[in-house]
Amino acid sequence: MSNYKNNYLKVDFKDFVRYELNIPASDKLKKNGTFERGLYYKINSCLKYIRVNIQTMLWTTSSGKSFYISIFPSCIIKYNRVATDLIEFISTNVRKGESIFNYIEDADSLIECEDNLARSCERVNKACHDKKFDALLNSKHTTIFNSPIKISKEEYNKCNTYSFIHTLILLKVADICSKTGILKGSSLSSLNEAFKFLR
Repeated sequence: MSNYKNNYLKVDFKDFVRYELNIPASDKLKKNGTFERGLYYKINSCLKYIRVNIQTMLWTTSSGKSFYISIFPSCIIKYNRVATDLIEFISTNVRKGESIFNYIEDADSLIECEDNLARSCERVNKACHDKKFDALLNSKHTTIFNSPIKISKEEYNKCNTYSFIHTLILLKVADICSKTGILKGSSLSSLNEAFKFLR
């Protein structure tokens, strides 16, 4: 988070937003300030909290209609107060019945209990299940290489011992796709950029 301002707030997103939203060149697009969001993240295994600014833009069509656009960096999932690296860390470490605090140290007593962290992880886990991101990647892999990604029954059963199985399986499938060049990266941040979780 130390380079957040340089890597995000100083970037000109106009071309990216025009491409993503298919905004014609005749429409106006300009930065329109920011709004603040609270965000939990980790340094090593320590829980941290920061207030970050989210960039907004104003889109004005050639007919005069205006739309406000919020541009979330890939490390932040919309409607989620936990950074992607922390969600990934929890999802790949915490097993069913275990406390998140077995893996994350809250030395500054930022939260009273693990519920806020668990709910944020569960939102992503549910999105992975409902939207079948792993199946989409598998389908792409099958199309390109004429071979599906197979997770063995033993590996699946092992994944099933973790609290957030659907996120974990997506990360495993993404790792294979990253090694074969289908994805740029296999981190949850990279996947958020590709799939735009919960947006």
